[in-house]
Amino acid sequence: MTEKIRWGIIGTGMIARTFAKNLTDSTYGVKQAVGSRDLTKAQAFATENGIAKAHGSYEALYGDPTVDAVYVATPHPCHHQPVMAALAAGKHVLCEKPLGVTERECREMVAAANEAGMTLLEAFMYRVHPQTQLIQQVLGEGRIGRVCTIRSSFCYGLGDAYNVRTDLSLRGGGLYDVGCYCINFSRMAAGREPDDITAVWTLGEETRVDENLAAALHFPNGIVALFDVGVRSAGGVSAEILGTDGSLFIPKPWSPNSKHAEIELRLKGKPAEMLTVKDGGVSFQLEADHFAQVVAGDCEPLIPATNAIGNAVVMDKIWHRMHSG
Repeated sequence: MTEKIRWGIIGTGMIARTFAKNLTDSTYGVKQAVGSRDLTKAQAFATENGIAKAHGSYEALYGDPTVDAVYVATPHPCHHQPVMAALAAGKHVLCEKPLGVTERECREMVAAANEAGMTLLEAFMYRVHPQTQLIQQVLGEGRIGRVCTIRSSFCYGLGDAYNVRTDLSLRGGGLYDVGCYCINFSRMAAGREPDDITAVWTLGEETRVDENLAAALHFPNGIVALFDVGVRSAGGVSAEILGTDGSLFIPKPWSPNSKHAEIELRLKGKPAEMLTVKDGGVSFQLEADHFAQVVAGDCEPLIPATNAIGNAVVMDKIWHRMHSG
């Protein structure tokens, strides 16, 4: 039987606020504590989000006996240490994407979770929404024939002020921040790991991170995936899967509408058909409740932690090509 998870949140940034906000309506989640290296920030976050406890260190949160699971919402390269520490303290862990920035980091975290007997999941919230499950169902039924090409995009515009997303020391840029979505989606739709990776990019003159990037992945089954990401663009989000008999167009792949999500099925010689998910729910809330169900043993993970390894391989290869001198 699924029981409520008492959450401790590591980090006080935007994504942590979003997660805390959506825990309010979670069926199996309770906002219990927040940890920050700055106690003042932790206290302000706790007050703002209705959280019972504020800790002035991550270690204090790991040692809190009233916390069952830890949500890690620190910058990308700062996931490994808190995940390993939380697991060692006997806490289940939901870690923001990407789980790790390298294959080695991901493998170490997965191994630590297995050894500790704790649940570890990567927080790709779009994967738990019924819209994504509908996409997988349509592909599994072969409704668009054999998949040939996968296209996806995730672009948005940042201002000129400092942002961790453009900090080179934190592996900033579009690749790790939003390219991880496109890579994850491509691997999901292809059902394989890529055997060839090609990419082009533009590094910011001041930031030196990829502010504009496009990549192509080739898979052993012949599928080609194309994606583009950017952090200085006006904005553009979509995904499309092309098959031998038709295609699927997904206008909101990463943040499906909670009340009325739609994907468009286009079959040869037939009018386009809108496939609808009504009242699918809010992705972050679904994610927290799914995590609790996995911890309770009531269901298998929709995306196991081992899946993060394949994503990290692709991202790390592209990153080193961009910054190899």
